[in-house]
Amino acid sequence: MLNRRHIRTLVIQSVYSNSIESIDSKSLKTYISDSSSTSLDLLYCMIDLIKEINLHFNNLESKKFSCPFISKNPYFFFFNKLNPKSFKRNNIINWDLNLNYVIDLQENLILLNKKYIDSNSEDNLGFFIDAYSNIIAQSNLLHDFFEDQNINWVNDLPYVNSFILNNIEKVDIQNADSFNLPSLFDYQDEIKFGQELLNHVVKEYDSLKDHLSGRTPNWESDRIARIDYIILITSTAELLYFPSIPTKVTLNEYIEIAKEFSSPSSGKFVNGVIDNIVKDLTNKGLIVKKGRGLIS
Repeated sequence: MLNRRHIRTLVIQSVYSNSIESIDSKSLKTYISDSSSTSLDLLYCMIDLIKEINLHFNNLESKKFSCPFISKNPYFFFFNKLNPKSFKRNNIINWDLNLNYVIDLQENLILLNKKYIDSNSEDNLGFFIDAYSNIIAQSNLLHDFFEDQNINWVNDLPYVNSFILNNIEKVDIQNADSFNLPSLFDYQDEIKFGQELLNHVVKEYDSLKDHLSGRTPNWESDRIARIDYIILITSTAELLYFPSIPTKVTLNEYIEIAKEFSSPSSGKFVNGVIDNIVKDLTNKGLIVKKGRGLIS
């Protein structure tokens, strides 16, 4: 679930939400792992929500109300079998006390259930994917609720949703272990990468700014959107200090991050600036890549 792009985003968020001076050595060691732990919290909260939806519709069945594509759907019921690995959760949502968020989904889920019944469908997996991706994941009320719980969860949510949808398509519904529930231990390499990247950004911030100087001929640094500037700083750090990561990978990753987290034109702007930085640093012999298929 935690991939390199997600980790890059956490680094950018850290720098964006704090002044460089306020990020001390202790924060450098713990921020990425703490943020990764928070992302896993959200995953388990979403799993609990799916369980609550299944329970809610089973309770409706007892009131002579039938919604079998949820109450009797083996893919909804499958999540009741899941137990997190040894993982200390910091955020646990009691959905019994927040049932209004389940009820808010109810009408659209009922309509989808009717659609599948009317078409004589028996596709339980298709229903789950349809319900999750088009109703649960699209709920504005849930988005606002998660943002109130943890401001970073709004950015984590797309990764969590993708993880659930990708894994449910592969599961053996008779075997709970076939759904790969992650723990922080599974992502030690990604967390280490994030800690090292954040460390370079903070410790080398002034020199990274110097590399950007003159690379934005039509913009002074104080006129560039703060998020765009931090994306440029972070990408420059990765170009300089991570010899095993191909330049093209770095370039593409930060362009996509800019498109997602900044303005519509940011991807093009960041692309142009990073391209200039790459040419300049390469000419100066400062970008050195090592490894199979990489130019040293």
